[in-house]
Amino acid sequence: MHLKRRLRNSAGIAVIDRKDFKLRSLLLRAFPPKARKSVAPLLAMLALLLIRVAPAHGWVWRTDMVKQPSIKPQEAPRPIPQNSIPRQGKELHMDRVEAGKRLRNPIESNPAAVENGKKLYQIYCTLCHGLEAKGDGPVAAKFVPPPDLTLEVIRKRPDGFLYQTITDGGPLMPAQGEALGPSERWEIVIYLRRLQGGEK
Repeated sequence: MHLKRRLRNSAGIAVIDRKDFKLRSLLLRAFPPKARKSVAPLLAMLALLLIRVAPAHGWVWRTDMVKQPSIKPQEAPRPIPQNSIPRQGKELHMDRVEAGKRLRNPIESNPAAVENGKKLYQIYCTLCHGLEAKGDGPVAAKFVPPPDLTLEVIRKRPDGFLYQTITDGGPLMPAQGEALGPSERWEIVIYLRRLQGGEK
């Protein structure tokens, strides 16, 4: 398609001819007639510069696969719509102390639950708490060390307290409620009891 650009110096008005269509520059009209002759060459140079530079850097309104409405790495998931309920039911929100009093582990301790809990623990917990839950994971050397989960004070905590801690996190511990389902969190509790020397 033929496209011809022409600048009329006599009137100081930029005109773009495309077939029989003429587009007058509103920007030049804003200047007084006496100033148009001096402004027109400046605008022409600016337009030429933009035409030469734009292909290298891309226009700001360009759309591609990089800029799209998707979840980026380390970005929080999209918020749940208001008043929506998960298909498996909605968990009651409570603090760790209340959860320790009200919640009981619905999953029976068995070899399959222990093995699943071990796999999940190694994925989500080992980096900070270490393989033996002693608080000596790789991250602990470069961050605030997490508590030793095998200490008596932790062993005495109810299962619900540990479950809710995994769900909501702690002062420095990130929450895992979005990453792990309820049954998976309970299985981690079962495996943690094994690490603590219990039989649960």
